[in-house]
Amino acid sequence: MSETDSAAREARLPKWAQEELRQLRRDLAAEREQVAELKGENPDSNTYWTTSHEVVAPLPRDTRVGFRLAENAMPYRGRVLVHVEEGRLVVRGGSPLIIRPESSSAFSVEFSE
Repeated sequence: MSETDSAAREARLPKWAQEELRQLRRDLAAEREQVAELKGENPDSNTYWTTSHEVVAPLPRDTRVGFRLAENAMPYRGRVLVHVEEGRLVVRGGSPLIIRPESSSAFSVEFSE
């Protein structure tokens, strides 16, 4: 069936069915875009999944990343959330954090007791 035949058949459907098809197409397009982002096909990102030295795949732009540092802590107390905001890296902990410089370009984060 050609695209013209398909459009003609669709035009004969009730208005509610036509609107439902339009909504389904919009939803499908949005889902496809999100899948492409997660697969790294849309490289406009500032957040990446990496190995030690190599970018493996970009994550969706401005993704917030969470880490669980204390396995058996109460919810949120053992977690650190990180994201990019206005050109800087923002790190928030579920409880007070200690930042330990390791070199001029590295630091470690741990919870205070």
